[in-house]
Amino acid sequence: MKPQEMSRDRLEHTASQFEAALHRLRKAIGLIGFCLPFLLLIGVWFFGIPMQESISEFFFTGLRDVFVLALSGVGVFLVAYHGHDPEEDEILSDWLVSTIAGATALGVALIPTLCAADCYRPPALADRLIGSDMAQSTLHFGSAGIFLSSLAVMSIWLFTRTDDPSPPPDKLRRNALYRVCGWVIFAMVAALLVFKMLLRDIGQAWDAAWHFTFWAESISVWAFGLSWLVKGEALRGRPTVFLYGVNNSPDINPR
Repeated sequence: MKPQEMSRDRLEHTASQFEAALHRLRKAIGLIGFCLPFLLLIGVWFFGIPMQESISEFFFTGLRDVFVLALSGVGVFLVAYHGHDPEEDEILSDWLVSTIAGATALGVALIPTLCAADCYRPPALADRLIGSDMAQSTLHFGSAGIFLSSLAVMSIWLFTRTDDPSPPPDKLRRNALYRVCGWVIFAMVAALLVFKMLLRDIGQAWDAAWHFTFWAESISVWAFGLSWLVKGEALRGRPTVFLYGVNNSPDINPR
């Protein structure tokens, strides 16, 4: 019996380490995403970087490294994120959706949006490899749309899963927050599609007047970051007792 008890203890310890690593990864993903727009705005307000019409256009400024490193970090973390093992016959798994999100985040970071003029040197590797402006623009904006949509799918349909048939009130409140964040992301993606493709004149006027694309993208990124920070239990503490329960103890079932 003693070897079995030791084996059980070791198994529980390994499971605890896995959950702790999972929470750290979620925190890192959420923190990078949540902070990116603020870092860009700090560059604008305090270091004289010109304000851009979109987050992607900061690639052509002195904040290029911040933009590329942040999105690349999120992309790598998402690809490395395994989540929970898929159930039998489960198609929409943590691993699949996070891998798609991570790959497209890397696409956004490494395939720059088109520059209105010959505005930066040296050109990115994607500029050298992709000969067509149309193809490059399609790859960049397609990657951005899939990236944000994948994050919305995770918030709405994956983060809300639970094996508990009667989840406690704090889990229900977290699920409500995840769904709100996910639908906010979808709403911003839809708005960008409408004003970039159908109502282009209005979209361009709004971008020129008050940087509509930047703020819509930032709201999406903040919603994604908040969702991942809550899922990673980064906000656990007395002020957020309504999200994590009275005892503020870790979830028995972290789903």
